[in-house]
Amino acid sequence: MRLPAFALKNYQFILILIFMLSYVGYYSLKTMPRSEDPNPNFPNYTVVVVYPGAGPEDVEELVVDPIEEKIDQLDDILKINTVIEEGIAVIQIEAEFGIDIDDKYDEIIREVKAVEPDLPDEIFSLEIRKFEPNITVKIQQLAISAPNRSFKELEDIGERLEKRLEKLPEVNDVELHAFPEEEIKIKVDFNRMAEHNVGMNQLIQTLRFQNLNIPAGDLGAGMQSFSVKSSGSYQNLEQIRQAVVNTSSNEIVRVKDLANVSFGYKEEQWKGRYKGERAIFASITQKNGKNLVSLGKKINEQVAQFQEEIPSDYKISTVFEQAPAVSNRISSFFSSLLQGILLVGIIILVFLGIRSSIIIVTVIPMTVLIGIGILDFAGYGLQQISIAALVIALGLLVDNGIVVVENIRRYVKMGHPLKKAAIEGTGEVGLAIISSTATTLFAFLPLVFLNSGSGEFLRSLPLTIIFVLVVSLLLALSFTPLLSGKLLRQSSPDKTGPVDRFMTRIIDKLYEPSLKFSLKRGWLVVSLGFLSLIASSMLFPSIGVTFFPTADKPLILIEIDAPTGSSLQRTEKAVNYTESVLDKYDFIADYASNIGHGNPTIYYNRVGENFKKNHAQVIVNFKEWNPANFYQTLDKLRYDLTLYADARITFQELQNGPPVEAPIEIRLIGDNLEDMTEASKQVEALMDKTEGIINIYNPLSVNKTDLKVKVNRDKASMYGITLAEVDQVIRAGVDGVLVDELTFDQDDYDLVVEAAYSKDRLRELSTLRFTSATNNQVPLSQIADLQFQSAISEIRHFDTDRSTSVTASAIDPNLVIAKTEEMIEALATIDFKDGIEYEIGGEYEGQQESFGDLGLLLVLALLGIFAILVLQFRSFVQPLIVFAAIPLAITGSFIALFLTGWSFSFFAFVGFISLVGIVVNNSIILVDYTNQLILSGKEKNEAILEAAKTRFTPIVLTTITTILGLVPLTFQATNLWSPLGWTIIGGMVSSTLLTLLIVPVLYKWLTRKNKEVATA
Repeated sequence: MRLPAFALKNYQFILILIFMLSYVGYYSLKTMPRSEDPNPNFPNYTVVVVYPGAGPEDVEELVVDPIEEKIDQLDDILKINTVIEEGIAVIQIEAEFGIDIDDKYDEIIREVKAVEPDLPDEIFSLEIRKFEPNITVKIQQLAISAPNRSFKELEDIGERLEKRLEKLPEVNDVELHAFPEEEIKIKVDFNRMAEHNVGMNQLIQTLRFQNLNIPAGDLGAGMQSFSVKSSGSYQNLEQIRQAVVNTSSNEIVRVKDLANVSFGYKEEQWKGRYKGERAIFASITQKNGKNLVSLGKKINEQVAQFQEEIPSDYKISTVFEQAPAVSNRISSFFSSLLQGILLVGIIILVFLGIRSSIIIVTVIPMTVLIGIGILDFAGYGLQQISIAALVIALGLLVDNGIVVVENIRRYVKMGHPLKKAAIEGTGEVGLAIISSTATTLFAFLPLVFLNSGSGEFLRSLPLTIIFVLVVSLLLALSFTPLLSGKLLRQSSPDKTGPVDRFMTRIIDKLYEPSLKFSLKRGWLVVSLGFLSLIASSMLFPSIGVTFFPTADKPLILIEIDAPTGSSLQRTEKAVNYTESVLDKYDFIADYASNIGHGNPTIYYNRVGENFKKNHAQVIVNFKEWNPANFYQTLDKLRYDLTLYADARITFQELQNGPPVEAPIEIRLIGDNLEDMTEASKQVEALMDKTEGIINIYNPLSVNKTDLKVKVNRDKASMYGITLAEVDQVIRAGVDGVLVDELTFDQDDYDLVVEAAYSKDRLRELSTLRFTSATNNQVPLSQIADLQFQSAISEIRHFDTDRSTSVTASAIDPNLVIAKTEEMIEALATIDFKDGIEYEIGGEYEGQQESFGDLGLLLVLALLGIFAILVLQFRSFVQPLIVFAAIPLAITGSFIALFLTGWSFSFFAFVGFISLVGIVVNNSIILVDYTNQLILSGKEKNEAILEAAKTRFTPIVLTTITTILGLVPLTFQATNLWSPLGWTIIGGMVSSTLLTLLIVPVLYKWLTRKNKEVATA
């Protein structure tokens, strides 16, 4: 191998190159983007159609069906999930991962626009969005409150703050929420209209025509040209009041004779409160690739300055801020990294001495910095996944250095000069560490190509480890021998330190006798290893399986759902109760309530509801992350909230991973809504009987009540009243009719005509009047009947088929999969009507997809590792010997998870895949050196004993350093990383202990002839 010799010969160049790359990495560390979690860019798209006044069935037939038909024809579409409610449809589209997200977005826009001309003219809005984490997820949310100020005043202050914050170069956008817009209201008195014999259409047309601003053109006069301007649009409220609606010989009828004209607010659809006090919200998003922590400081500085400039009764409070959590999380992970480096350094110092430890500890930060630089150039930032990957890689990156330094020291003790020892010692193990590094890389490489939401969330982990391991290999073959040749001392072969003497005694007194016994009683040792595997596998049902764990954040989102059809006021009463409960808990820092709308998105996989009168969402911040207090408070809070009978009040902790409809979801598919309703109630009853299941929701369990205006078309025709006029008058009487848009003093206002009711709106609705063909006033009661009728509140589609979902969650999030499996068994006993099918959604569906993908990747990893070993050993038999370490690792992994109480989660599976590439390294070193000894002429048993004894110290040392590198991360006791850490630690312990005995036995059995090794 030439690289060690090249490095020693050209050490000046190598030193400058490494220093330059390390500086680039240091610069990246200071400047690269920071966030708490990755910003996964899912290929998800949403089409939102607002069709006011239309029932779910009309929206389904006239809007959803034609749009879904077009979208379903596109390639690479995985799922189409649609929710249809009164006047609105939300179509969620999930495409294949790996596609060009922007191109697919353009295709969806093109298909929807193609069908748009065929959709009803009454559609108010049609919006097509794509998931963009930097735009969707808010990095900070502020509440602006002032008890005695109007909404207009709050809005003005909010707009001033918005303009100031948007000047920060890192800020992408600032949005204001939770306030009604000001508008000009024409409150019509229908009795006065009847007295003056003026119809609604006549009033609306008058207001529109008198607001036109049509340029009259240019007038030429000699050498001069003049632009001629007409009277133009309304300039103030008085002009609107004085507008002439009707004239006759007796009177001139003006708008003021028929209606009151004033400024007012649109009906509140989204009410905001902070700690019970009325507030509006400002939410902030950042630009891609910016440092969130530094941006957070700038935002807070600007807010503090702004607070001093505005009147003292205005208060700006922070509802949510991501920067402190990011800073703490990154600091925590870097602390784990530094603790790992310290622990690894200490163990190397103990085993190899001060000079060897200096060499390896010097290489560690350089490897990490260069790896960070590569990660930055690859377009990734610092967040918990990438930094945790550095911690995981720490125990691996030192392995190569340890093997090289330990072998150089062995050559030095044999009497070789330092330079020769550095070159030959590195060369001897060079191919082995290349092979072992390659096997580790192959374990992580398939994770890079995991095309799913889980893979998108996880991708920075395998990439970071791959980058760091490649750097560590190159430095182990160049920089490590360079430092060894300069820093190690020439020593006598007979001179040994206390640790060397201790390890020698361990080998001579404990390991060698055990190894000789194993070689003589091979079947007994292998049988014991196999039995330990069977026994540990029996623990798996007790360990349990979960998907993605909770996020360990001191924050929850409370969902409040009043009965379908409830008013905003009824929903607000439920919020009042919720706030009164929250006020009882000292551990709760603050909260903000959103009535009629979800909170602005503050977590990448929790998107709130849009403008829904019977829905509210409360964001609750706890004082700190204290798991004991947090979960104790949640148990009490859950009980208190269930005491409120007039709304469904639920919550669940934030979870990592891709978004799901609910933790537990049973999806029903069929054409007949009555049969689906019956089936959904059967599933709901089944869930209700299952212990540990909470937050059960069945959208078809309760219908809403509609007020149906049944027009007698014959009577309307007799009076010369068109259906369009009926719709327009009724809309004015219910919600108001948008006439036009006005601009006063550079502010835009909607001009709205609505009914001026006293108190009994329902009774007065029947008194709405229409102008007949004979110019008489006809009340609504003469041409229509008002009828209350039960109606479906929601229709769902799944992949264009009618569907519904009964959802729930589990008291213990770790039992979601187990509870879902109970449901699956119970569902088999239900006899659904013909045409009804069910599917399992939620976390179970995501787990099956992701674990299935991971299973395939595990097979690919094993095949890749096997191919590398075949290339190295030129044998099919010896790779099988090396592979014996893998089942031996399973034993320790299962025992470790069982003893520590962690379930086998998605990240534990990732840890196991990682373990596959790690544990074979010890076997490779052992088998490779045994082959070298046999090739040098030693007899097989003698070579096995000498190789095992010689490689005992580096194998034990690399195992200890790998474990110690993971200890700080694992002992954080987090749902995300502890299962992964314990999986690797347990597997490393059992694999190392059993490998040192079983691999030599298998080598003895399967390697029959010395010449087989010679050709290997």
